[in-house]
Amino acid sequence: MRFWQRILPYFRPYRTKVLAGLGFVLLANGFQAAGPWVIRGAINSLETEITHAALWNYALLILAVAAGSGTFRFLMRRTVIGVSRHIEYDLRQSLLNHLLTLDPGFYDRWRTGDLMTRSTSDIEQVRMVVGPALMYTVNTISGLVFSFSLMAMINVKLTLLIIAVGPFISGTVFLLGRQVHKASTASQAAFSELSNTAQQNLSGIRIVKAFLQEKAQEALWDLRSRTFFRRNMRLILIQGVFIPSIMLLFGGALAAILLYGGYLIIQGVMQVGDFVAFVSYLGLLIWPMIALGWVVSLFQRGNASLDRLWELFDRRPEIADPPDPVSPGKTEGRVTFDRVTFTYPSADRPALRGVEFDIRPGWTFGVVGRVGSGKSTIAGLLARLYDVQEGEIRLDNTPIRRMRLGELRDSLAVVPQEPLLFSTTIRENITLGREYSGEEIEQALEISRLVQDLPDFPDGLETEVGERGITLSGGQKQRVAIARAVIRKPRVIILDDALSAVDAATEEAILGNLDRYLEGRTAIIITHRISSVVKADEIIVLEEGEIIERGLHADLMKAGGVYRELFHRQEMAKELEAA
Repeated sequence: MRFWQRILPYFRPYRTKVLAGLGFVLLANGFQAAGPWVIRGAINSLETEITHAALWNYALLILAVAAGSGTFRFLMRRTVIGVSRHIEYDLRQSLLNHLLTLDPGFYDRWRTGDLMTRSTSDIEQVRMVVGPALMYTVNTISGLVFSFSLMAMINVKLTLLIIAVGPFISGTVFLLGRQVHKASTASQAAFSELSNTAQQNLSGIRIVKAFLQEKAQEALWDLRSRTFFRRNMRLILIQGVFIPSIMLLFGGALAAILLYGGYLIIQGVMQVGDFVAFVSYLGLLIWPMIALGWVVSLFQRGNASLDRLWELFDRRPEIADPPDPVSPGKTEGRVTFDRVTFTYPSADRPALRGVEFDIRPGWTFGVVGRVGSGKSTIAGLLARLYDVQEGEIRLDNTPIRRMRLGELRDSLAVVPQEPLLFSTTIRENITLGREYSGEEIEQALEISRLVQDLPDFPDGLETEVGERGITLSGGQKQRVAIARAVIRKPRVIILDDALSAVDAATEEAILGNLDRYLEGRTAIIITHRISSVVKADEIIVLEEGEIIERGLHADLMKAGGVYRELFHRQEMAKELEAA
């Protein structure tokens, strides 16, 4: 019941088609059941005088019955299976839309390969239930009702003999069905592991090759494949027992009918036409009973898959719009961190501890520090990818927890160190589906200095960048991300080590362009390169999540702390490179 309670909302838009499809199933079985009855009449008529006209009538009736059965079987498949494809589409869209609402903390805990398996293979298993399994369930039940009713009209005792086999078939289906459910759950889990291994190897192929990990990854892949193979073979074994078991039971029933039915014919109690029709109805029961085992297998596998899907649907975003959102109105770009402390879910020590600063509208604010000091965490918290455990973050004096997520994030543009590019054109990676004028796109290209590389791209802005932008260099990917950010004209732009992959000359040119572009806008430059923040209105230095220094570039240089040490190290590195 739980399966249908969950899936019923997806049926409602198509209830008329579903009812029509199931009606076609009943009509198809009705015509099919009429066939043996017509044959019964024809054979029994042969025992008496029969005219050629009567024979032709029987022949035409058989053709009409076959045509009707075939027509309605076509319609039932087209309708019910078609609806199952619509439900599959809707379910997949619902899952994607739901996954997009979940916060990064969810994705920190779940593997990509597992999510891919659930959104593809598991949804397909559910489709098999709402399509073929549902259709053949109604087909089996109606086939049994039609056949047993007409068999009882022919001979009640023979019918009871067939019914006596029913408990054995039901018991077999029940016992094997439970085993199918367990084996199917294990098989889908193994497939998730296999998908995750494939995804990791394909996305990290350069690392695999660079560190000579081919053999190790081949061994891991072999292990995952063998596990999936073994679990699938167990599932196949259990499923394979269904048909032979049912055929064996039916074989015994048929042997008993031949003996008893033959005896009745010899005694003159039963006509030959009745016996032929009875055996024909028994033949019509074989496929529904075989299908019953297949349907039970589909239901068990689909139920296991739906449980896995609802494990995702039951997840609720930890970060969502507040019940009573507040709008700050026109965003000016003031950013305040008020004694902010934050620890990542999987960490045992804070990434930020008591961080406090106030960025005025239009300022350029620098955040520097060593690797792992907590710099990038500031960007994630401001965009509310995570919520702080202590303290408060405000945008234009409005706590960001009180703002709608869409309004907050529309005010910001974050350029990460490793930007994600989609497998489409450069233009579409910049615009992300929004409409911009040619002048706006050209300005974004100029600011990011990507315009310098356009002649090198085979199709200019229409050049396909490949999966995750693999055809572009690291610097080009970062400049596409900068263009993507500036074209939105946000009030606050955050550059999170966004120039780490470009050379010093290009960095200087981009920073100069940004200075002119950012006039009146707030910029937060998170970087390990001191050269990126020398003109900032204020700079903070982070060490193990705490602010240890703050001030202007000149003041920090005079103070002789970590900032000055980092600056001199980088200057020495430049001199060594130049030498």
